[in-house]
Amino acid sequence: MTNNNPRSKLFKTKTILQEVFLHEPYYLDITLAAFASRSNICLLGFRGSGKTHLMECLLKTVDPSVRAIAQGYLSAELEDIFARPDIAKLIQGEEKVVFKKMVKARVKAFDEVQRLGPSALSTLFRLLTSGTVLYMDQEAGVKEFWVIATANPTEVGEDQLNISIPEPLWDRFEAVLWVPIPKLHYLIQINGRIEDLKEAIPIIWKDEDLLRLWKEVKKVELGPEIELIITIMLRILGFCKYAQDFDASSLTEEQKRELCSKCGSHYLCSQILRPPSVRAKMAWIKMAKGLAYLRGRDKVEIKDLEDVFPTVFFKRIKLMDEDQIPNKFEALRELFKKLLQECTEAREAIELAKKLRQKYNQDDYERLKKWVNAKAWVGELLDQVDKHYENMKNKLAEKLDKAEAKGDKKTMAKIILLAKKTLPRETYKLLGSRLRVEIELKPENLAEIAKIDKELFRKVRIAYEHGVKKCLLDGADAALYVLGKGGDKA
Repeated sequence: MTNNNPRSKLFKTKTILQEVFLHEPYYLDITLAAFASRSNICLLGFRGSGKTHLMECLLKTVDPSVRAIAQGYLSAELEDIFARPDIAKLIQGEEKVVFKKMVKARVKAFDEVQRLGPSALSTLFRLLTSGTVLYMDQEAGVKEFWVIATANPTEVGEDQLNISIPEPLWDRFEAVLWVPIPKLHYLIQINGRIEDLKEAIPIIWKDEDLLRLWKEVKKVELGPEIELIITIMLRILGFCKYAQDFDASSLTEEQKRELCSKCGSHYLCSQILRPPSVRAKMAWIKMAKGLAYLRGRDKVEIKDLEDVFPTVFFKRIKLMDEDQIPNKFEALRELFKKLLQECTEAREAIELAKKLRQKYNQDDYERLKKWVNAKAWVGELLDQVDKHYENMKNKLAEKLDKAEAKGDKKTMAKIILLAKKTLPRETYKLLGSRLRVEIELKPENLAEIAKIDKELFRKVRIAYEHGVKKCLLDGADAALYVLGKGGDKA
């Protein structure tokens, strides 16, 4: 691994920052995971917690030509940070916009973002949503960039220089990390020497280095098992068996609270007052990839999901009775453990749903139905299975119509045998009844049938022994006979 390798540069960055940011290692690791995966992050904390210090130290490792920083203050509006009109051109009647460095910088930093003016916050929202800044009908931006911000939400109610950041803006940050005041062990070590070390931080990241880093981290493998766990956990967080399509986000907080109080089932979803948006999945994946890469791996593990979970969901979900929870970070860690346990316990149900989509089995179907009584969210798995059968039936029926119109019994037979293998018995019978074949029961025909299928031979032999001269076959029996006899000649 050469010194120019992105991972080597990331390790070097971590080593340097560990000397100047004296805090629990977790906070540096999460910030670097966000940096490595191009996950926009906002560092929260009280005055003096070190959030701005951490941001400034990290920014020093980035080439000044590709970074920009804005200091939040209430009169800081769009024109102060992002763009302004070219006055000279405007006087001449030409509407020309001067886009500031912040717009095209690869790394964008906002300190005390809660102090930005409304138009600046609105522009930041657009930037995080679409990647561009729009001003006077002119648009500009850079395709790949990273945003780091700091905020002190405890100050919002203290003076008029702060405004409350709207929830949609929080949702555009992949991670929100609360940085507490350092513990005594670290406070003892903080002295004037830190500022000297801070000034001596070398530039590590140039423009091409950042692009290589982000490209490499994006390639970190997310196995199907890990992605399945992510998907199921998110569905549990957003589940409500009483809501439209089981979607808890369709409920107001008052409705959710009332329904949970009446439900009495004590499902995990009852701990969630406001569920996350669909953006949570990609944010979670990006952050987990960044942390895995920082840890020297090229594949995401459960531990990565667990460690980034509190930062991805800190502002994305609202817990039931959250105002009574003194440590939301720890509450989110406990929530992840419960979600993982839920996924582990329901692994059989997940596998049953997977098997049933491949091949119908009555016993497996009944076992899945029992799981619905144990865990309400499994009902959605059952719904998916039923919808799969309905879609499969419709597709096979359409193909059956075409084959029947052509008089192609061989194709009809193949479709019906496929239906028997993949669909519930009653659904299959509706399709199977459309193929009927009448055969004459005589010794030479019985000999042919014996070569086609043993079970079919047993049925017709019993009929023959009871004196039946002609036998009407339908469904799979007719299909086996048609294919065994050479298709359309039957």
